[in-house]
Amino acid sequence: MNEDYKKGMRARQADTNERFLTFQLGKEQYAIPLLQVKEVIEMSEPTPIPETPSYFKGIINLRGQVISVLDLRSKLKLSKIENGPKTSIIILDLDNHLSIGVIVDRINSVLAFHEADVSEAPDTLNPSLQQYLVGIARKEDKMTLILDIHAALSLEDIKTVKQQKQIAA
Repeated sequence: MNEDYKKGMRARQADTNERFLTFQLGKEQYAIPLLQVKEVIEMSEPTPIPETPSYFKGIINLRGQVISVLDLRSKLKLSKIENGPKTSIIILDLDNHLSIGVIVDRINSVLAFHEADVSEAPDTLNPSLQQYLVGIARKEDKMTLILDIHAALSLEDIKTVKQQKQIAA
């Protein structure tokens, strides 16, 4: 991940006091910029698409729009757990007007972080996870991992999403 991008993102969030949607994956709290969130919906079982990576769960129909859904826990190589009653899908609106859904264990809240709340991710973190993090925020004695969703969703993932949309059309 480009260090300049991460620093710019941290500076932007500090300057604007950017708000984040926080959610759980296991025992850890993660956050993504609220501006990237289109909506949050209740978990519904996606229609599987053959020959896609294991973390792609399939597609859903959301008010006439085909949305590809991936399991964020699986994508980040976290341990697998069964979906529970609070499992949700966050619909993200990516830069190129492409919507994608990510499955999370539970939605927590919307928080704003100040510059003093955010520090860089430590080098001791698992490198596969560290490449997806912008930083770590501390607020009210709770640590929140700020996720760079663009880094987590690779170019290969975007190609898969586009292929799924073509199959569904």
